[in-house]
Amino acid sequence: MRSGQGPTYLAISTVWAYWLGVLVMAVRARIKGAVSAGLVPKQMIERIMWIVWIPVITGWILIPWLSITQDDATWQLPQAALGAPLWLGLRWLAALTTLACFGATIVCWRWMGRNWRVGITTDEQTELITGGPFSRVRHPIYAISILMIMCTLVAVPVWPLLVTAVLHIILMNIKARNEERWMSELHGAAYAEYRKRAGRFFPVLGD
Repeated sequence: MRSGQGPTYLAISTVWAYWLGVLVMAVRARIKGAVSAGLVPKQMIERIMWIVWIPVITGWILIPWLSITQDDATWQLPQAALGAPLWLGLRWLAALTTLACFGATIVCWRWMGRNWRVGITTDEQTELITGGPFSRVRHPIYAISILMIMCTLVAVPVWPLLVTAVLHIILMNIKARNEERWMSELHGAAYAEYRKRAGRFFPVLGD
């Protein structure tokens, strides 16, 4: 292992495990009897998002690996990130936080159970989950995903991953708002009440 690349390897392992987990959850949803796990979007807005999101996810998975396997300057970490103690320490903290994010996501997946989907499935009615990690935040999985890619960027500070992170955060916000419109139609007053006590990505202050 090259000196200073420990955080990169940890970030790679965690991100790969995360997306493998998403794939396993999708397969599990189908086995459990769901009509669709939402991997193939049914809404036009999600179909458009997927066109951008597939390259974004691919970049999130591959760019950290390219940073340790490619010699081109595009993929190389700044020299200070490899050797400066404070920067290296920050990268280790970010990589460990990425791992913690994966663990927190698993907790959220378990709370959702059979209601977990990748995208909106308009041909199925899912339950409104308001317990556990969803009691104070409406989209804890998305909030964790945003934190996770930001920590991946700190652990692997290369500009292609910065572009990937910005796009991912934008898409997460668009997807969260789109899902909220759908949930409002599906659950009506119950969802309106839930929105009053639970923030989108952060807990509601003063409650």
